Amino acid sequence: MSTPTVPHLLRDAHRLRRHLRELKAEIDLGPRVQKIQEQKLAVAKQAHAAAHEAVQKLKLKIRDDEGTLKQVNVQLAKFEKQLNDAASPKEFEGKQSEIRQAKERVAALEETILQGMEELEQKTAHLPADDQTWADAQAEFEQFKLDAKERLERLLADQKGTSEELAKVDAAFPPAVKPLYDRLVKAYGPDGMAPISGKVCGQCRVGIADQARSDIAAGKFICCSTCGRAMYLD
Repeated sequence: MSTPTVPHLLRDAHRLRRHLRELKAEIDLGPRVQKIQEQKLAVAKQAHAAAHEAVQKLKLKIRDDEGTLKQVNVQLAKFEKQLNDAASPKEFEGKQSEIRQAKERVAALEETILQGMEELEQKTAHLPADDQTWADAQAEFEQFKLDAKERLERLLADQKGTSEELAKVDAAFPPAVKPLYDRLVKAYGPDGMAPISGKVCGQCRVGIADQARSDIAAGKFICCSTCGRAMYLD
């Protein structure tokens, strides 16, 4: 098996370093995606709790309104009894006014209670759907966690294998060019290398001299005269 030339090593190093960068970006994205999913779960949980809380509050309100209605009916009966005992036209007229107001309040309370009972029936009927939505949200989040765990394990394994492969490539660079290669990687990361696309540098898009292409084809370590990247034939 022939020893790879420097441009071939640059090509492999470029590919591997770019892949490692992509892997790191995907790995780093994981916690942010999980946070979004956790926020979605929290919203679903809040909606589920709010639906049940609304039913309980409505039940309490209806109960309070029924208690108030009972009190007003007792007061109405008292006013009607007092009407029969009125000693003067003025007192009689006053009691009639109180009775009229009490009856109006009774009618308003009965209407409010009726509307509340209708609303309660609707909200209660919808609770199973609310419960199912919450159950689905929890199941979806659990599946997301499983998928995310498997994805992270796959990415980490790929990262480990790629790093090991890159270490072998890096170690294969001749001592005469290794320091310059290391400086380019330190300065630019994966972008320290660039393919020649057609007749231009793949990084800065500036034309490459024919002699430079010939030297690269011959296996020499050549940097772009414009951007300084180490070049290889694509």
